[in-house]
Amino acid sequence: MTDFSNSTIIELAAVIASHLGKKDIKIVLVGGLAVEFYSNNIYLTNDIDMVNTCYQSPKALNEAMAELGFSKVGRVYINNTTAISVEFPSAPLVVGNDFVNEVTTISVGNSEIPILHAIDVVKDRLAAYFHWNDRPSLAQALTVMLCHAIKPVEIKPFCVSEMKVEEFPFIEMLHNMSEKQHFKSMEEIENLVLHEYLKR
Repeated sequence: MTDFSNSTIIELAAVIASHLGKKDIKIVLVGGLAVEFYSNNIYLTNDIDMVNTCYQSPKALNEAMAELGFSKVGRVYINNTTAISVEFPSAPLVVGNDFVNEVTTISVGNSEIPILHAIDVVKDRLAAYFHWNDRPSLAQALTVMLCHAIKPVEIKPFCVSEMKVEEFPFIEMLHNMSEKQHFKSMEEIENLVLHEYLKR
């Protein structure tokens, strides 16, 4: 079994992406680790989420992950040498109701990881807030927006397409308050979201 006890989460994601690529299994990094990357590690996670965009069979994925010492338990893959779990959400690659046709890559050592663009990570987190009322996801979206100078007006069309345009003024207010107060931690942003949400 490969020992990943000294690997960071992004290093492990790079190993998995490279290994799966050699098996013709194409993936795109999404979810919490994408937020971690685009938030400059303000947000932290122990989960790797990758969408299998080439629709390879579960059997092929299981065999490829087993070669790295991962076994499937429920929906996730685990390896006894690390607390990091890996999940492969179902394709297609979407954010909310929108299909994602373009992604980018990040370099980790000698490997590259396909990943959503920052704006699509924001949309993905907003979709979780819109449809499941998940306030931590709203805080994550705001964090990525602040770290990448994504203005509220850029996500307004997404609010419209998700039929949640009534949420836009709230998101804009939270963004402007966070920016004005120079928030630099998840705790600050999460507390702001909770405080203002309860005032609605």
